[in-house]
This record gives sequence, structure tokens and C-alpha cells, in this order.
Amino acid sequence: MDFNVRKDYISVCETAFQGSAEHSVDCDVTLPEYMPDIVRILRCSAVPGIQTHQITGDRITTECECLVRVLYICEEGKLHGYDQTLHFSKQIELKSARPVTEVFVGARTDYVNYRVSGQRRFEVHGAVTVFARADDKKRYELISCAEGDGVTAKSESMEVCDLTALAEKTFSVSQTCELSSLDSPVGCVIQSCAGAVIDEIKVMSNKLFLKGSLIVDAAFTVGDDCRVENYKTMIDINQIIEAPDLNENCRVEAFLSVQSVDIRPKYDSAGDKNLVDISAVIAFSARGYETRTVTAVSDAYSVKYESELKKSGIYITAVEDCFEDTFLLRGSADLSTTGMTQVLSFMCSAVSASFSVRDEGAAVSGEVTADIIYRDSQGDLAFAQRQLPYEYKRSIQSAAALTCRPECKVTACSYVMGEGNTLDARVEINIRGFVLKEEEKTVTTEITVDKSRQKNAKTAALTVYFADEGESLWDIAEKYNTTVEAITRENRISDGVLEKSCKLLIPKV
Repeated sequence: MDFNVRKDYISVCETAFQGSAEHSVDCDVTLPEYMPDIVRILRCSAVPGIQTHQITGDRITTECECLVRVLYICEEGKLHGYDQTLHFSKQIELKSARPVTEVFVGARTDYVNYRVSGQRRFEVHGAVTVFARADDKKRYELISCAEGDGVTAKSESMEVCDLTALAEKTFSVSQTCELSSLDSPVGCVIQSCAGAVIDEIKVMSNKLFLKGSLIVDAAFTVGDDCRVENYKTMIDINQIIEAPDLNENCRVEAFLSVQSVDIRPKYDSAGDKNLVDISAVIAFSARGYETRTVTAVSDAYSVKYESELKKSGIYITAVEDCFEDTFLLRGSADLSTTGMTQVLSFMCSAVSASFSVRDEGAAVSGEVTADIIYRDSQGDLAFAQRQLPYEYKRSIQSAAALTCRPECKVTACSYVMGEGNTLDARVEINIRGFVLKEEEKTVTTEITVDKSRQKNAKTAALTVYFADEGESLWDIAEKYNTTVEAITRENRISDGVLEKSCKLLIPKV
């Protein structure tokens, strides 16, 4: 029988490239004539955002913006906000030999400082980082069956989570909202944050149908007295994303990220300033996995001819857990040193998330950043920021290594004042996770049989071998150039590892 092999493959997700570039934020801001003078600055922030990106040759070119916003008090003790948008381009070199077609690009604030240089001027110095990551589908070939020329093979069947598709898309959403509940015109935006959550994903005809929501929180000054009003709205997200190689049997791991958001007060047709324009750039990324059973040859040899094997270690992934849940964070923020008497605005601007495995299971933990505008015992306005830690636990028992990229978004928040100027917060967090189990397996990628080098056939028809406890029948068969099937048949035992010392009859094949 001629020697032949059958091959299979496993597709996994690998990071083909990741890199970053820093950009300095330096600006000298002069307030326009209609804004009052600065007496005291409460807060200065610089929030970067990505508008577009494209791959050109060996680099990624991004068009970015940075929203510099100052929150200050005027001579009359009123609260005012002023913002200025800085536009810039940034390039990140692709230090990868592999072709890159799809990338995820984001930006973060490293630090921001300010200095008041006059009653109507302030300087801002800071830095932001633009980062990029490219995931790629890498295909590993392996031998699933080998036969002929006296070849005997040891195989293993394993369930794998095969990466079938990678999909990414950046899109914009916008909406004009009427602030009908307000009795006075909107002055300016003093705080804002936005998060995008996934409500539903359907796969059909190599397309992803995405439904979600953009959750926007904002605080405005209203009327001549510049009182603070909070506003929250949700904008529907409906998108169709092209996803070749994706089918209805796939399980989809998906992420939504707000790249930038712009909130602007607007005049209506009657000339009243009670509308607000909201526009956001959102990035979507997804991985499609299909579970199937793969047979892999882990070892082989020929009883007739000399043979050589090439082996490779690869990581096999399988879905261990998939969850989507709503978690309620109950936390306290100590504001006892602030002299706070009244909270004007409470907003959760960011949430961090990390995944860890412990003896009792797995956990997603991190911190929610709470931004608080309040009035102190002297009647002055002030700003405070507090971190609210959280931990969400999952009951997962696995001996293998587990990985997860949790996605956590704040969907609602509220507070009540406790004793001693303690703020008791209630933060609703949407948590999504796709837990993958990773195991390293050694597989055979190539078998070569050299028919010009026949094995020595001058051996006894039957050999007596005294085996030790714990020995593998495969190792014994390979040592005596026979097969496991022949040994088990001759000795009426089962394949595997010997549970105790014994005498074996080793037949020639």
C-alpha cells in the first residue's frame, strides 16, 4: 500500500502588529469676548478621538482630534465651560512582514496640565497616545491521518474553536435632541461621556446585523444663573457589516468602542437655544468562531522503513464560557474632606476591566471613574474625581489556561448622600465576555518515509519484555518496531499506560 497522508487545518487569531505614537497637546487658549473672565479653574481635560484611519504602504495614517475643555468660575461665582478642538494627523509605522488589511485604532490621554496666564487666557500642556492593533487569521496545517509503507500513527481527537472570520467597521451616528424639559436656553456643555453597547447580533449571508445603543450623558449650564442641568439620552445603532467566511453556525465575539463624541447646543427655528446636536464615531470589531472536531497525528513511525517527522507546538482554543450580564456596582466615595453640601452633577466617565482566574472561578474587575461637580460649605463650586472599584465573579472550573477580553460599559448611574459626606453610588454595568480555553498541543506537520533505508528485519518472532509501571505501550511498540495493536492483541490488554509492572509478549509485524 502506497504511503499517503490526509491533512487538516486549524485557524487561530494572532496579533500581526501593534504599535503606538505619542502626540503633544500644547495650546494657548484665549476666551472669546462673550465669555466672562476666569477667576478659578475647576478642571481642564483633553480627550483624544479618532476620526478616520487608512493603511498606506508601510504605515497607518490617522486623522485625530483632541477636545480640550476647561471648567471655570467667573467673578459672579457662576460656572462656565469652554472647549476647543485640536486637529492633528499621526502616522504609525507597520513593523510587520505580514500584510495588514484591517486594524483597530484608538487613543488615550496620558496626562494634561494647565496654567492660567491671564484673566482670559490659559495654557494647556499634555500628551495623548494613538495606538493601533491588527489581528490576523493564521492557518496551521497538520496531519490528521497517515497510512501505508508500514506507518503506524498515534492520533488524538480534539474539539477546537476555529477562527472563521475577522470583521471591522468604523461608522458615525448622529441625532439632534430637543431639551423640552428646560425652561431656559442652554449655555454650554461642562461634562460629557458616551458609551456604546451591543443589544443583538445576527449572522446571515456573510453579513453581521448589529443592533445597539449609544448612551450619552451630558451636563449643561442653563439660563442666566448658569445652573447645572444633567441630560441623558440613547441613540439607536443599526449597522450591516460585511463578514466573508462567517456563517450561521459561528459564535461571534464583538466589541463596540466610541472613538470620539461631539455634543453641541443648537438654536431651533424660533431662535431658542434648546436643541443639542450629538455626533459620534464608533468602531466595531468582531471575531467569528466555529466549533468542530479535529483529529491530529501526534507521533508516527514506519515498521518497514526509516522515517522522519516534523512537529510543531500550537495553541488550541475552545469556548469555555460566553456571558452577557448586567452588574450593579454598589460603592461609596469619601468626600468628607471637601465640605460638600450639594451635588450638582454625578457622571461615570470611564470604566476599566481586566480578567483573572482564581481557585473559586473567574472574575472581571476594575474601576469606574466618577466625576462630581458639587457646592461646598462656603457656597463655592468645586470638582472631584473618585474611583469606584468593582468585581464581577463567574463560576468557571478549568485546568487549562483561560483568556478573555471583557467589555464593560456603564449604562446607568445614580447616587444618594450618606453620613459624613459619603456618596453612595449605584452604577449599572453591562458586562460581556467570551472566555477561551487555551491548550498547547504538539502536532505532526510532515512525515517523510525513506524507502531506500529499510529497517533491520532480523528480530525474533516473539520477544519477552518486562515492563515497568507507568510505561506507555506506544513507546514500547516504537522501541521494538511493532505496533500497539499487535501488543494489545497478543497480551489481551487495552491501549494506554501500564498501571502495574508486568510481562509482555512483543510480536513481530
